[in-house]
Amino acid sequence: MATDITTLPSTALADGKPLESLQLARACLKNIEGMTNALENIDEFKATLRSCAGCALLELDKLDEALKEHKLDYDISKDQENSDGIARALDNIGRTYARKKEYDQAVKFWEQRIPMKKTTLESAWLYHELGRCCLELDRYNDAIEYGEKSLSAAVEAEDENWRINSSVLIAQAQVKLSNDVKALESFNEALELAKSLDDKAVQDAINKAIDDIKFRMEKGESGTDEGARKSSDQKNDLDGDTENKREESPEPNYTPPPSDEESEQEPDSENADDKSPQQSPTASDNNDSEPARKDSGQSEDSKSKEANDEKLNSNTNSDESASANKNSAEAPADEEGNDSESGKPVKLTVR
Repeated sequence: MATDITTLPSTALADGKPLESLQLARACLKNIEGMTNALENIDEFKATLRSCAGCALLELDKLDEALKEHKLDYDISKDQENSDGIARALDNIGRTYARKKEYDQAVKFWEQRIPMKKTTLESAWLYHELGRCCLELDRYNDAIEYGEKSLSAAVEAEDENWRINSSVLIAQAQVKLSNDVKALESFNEALELAKSLDDKAVQDAINKAIDDIKFRMEKGESGTDEGARKSSDQKNDLDGDTENKREESPEPNYTPPPSDEESEQEPDSENADDKSPQQSPTASDNNDSEPARKDSGQSEDSKSKEANDEKLNSNTNSDESASANKNSAEAPADEEGNDSESGKPVKLTVR
């Protein structure tokens, strides 16, 4: 019975049925309310079911309700001194706040998660999500620091997708600091990796970012208001393409962080299918305009950009994949060490 209690809602969530998962989780919680002495580890099951309900609500875009469930998961797990449950709850609280665009709160909870990471791939995801939140908060130096930590972990894990994600994150922060030369180096590194994966969508997005930087440098716009506007457009465009890929790749998404073992089991062919992009956390909208175009109020370029923004926004911030949600809702004993939305690269993210 204990197995059924946690498996049914998790399976429904993994199958892309969040409403069914939510109904099952709540029904199970109701059924075990009076079973204090009849069911071993009942509090652990309650915490897991709360997590499952929270992930389902997040998929249904009921963010406040999702946050409440994940905080209940955290409170129960903390009372039970269940480290896996605490890690899971911190993951999900962070990604829920990221979805709410409350990035300072996401950083607060994800930083508590750092001492609990267990694998290099998990570290790559966590540091990346923290970096993306810092980028959104205009904390560009912190974004670079977390991006470099994510990159180091991704290199150690030999995960090309997360290397691309972290390199793009670093480049975007460097652009914001007007370090265009360093930004070009980071973008070019990401471009070579995208070529090795034969990812045309990400290659195109990175190439556009590189062209924008070169154009601004030639025009002497680096560090100016016009340069800042164009780099912001460039960031949105990259975020859209990489976010989609991130959500499709094996990770923790814009949901639970993947373990090194899971990464090894992913077939190579899957990477080739993960094109055109999540998570954050977690954490921005998308679009871009041609580098050589000039901004003129409500011009045709401006109208086109707004239309592209809406289209890109609809493709991003799906923040967690079904697989990530499944991991988040699994019983603590089965977790790799934690779950959260952002494990897929980039949730490739160039969010």
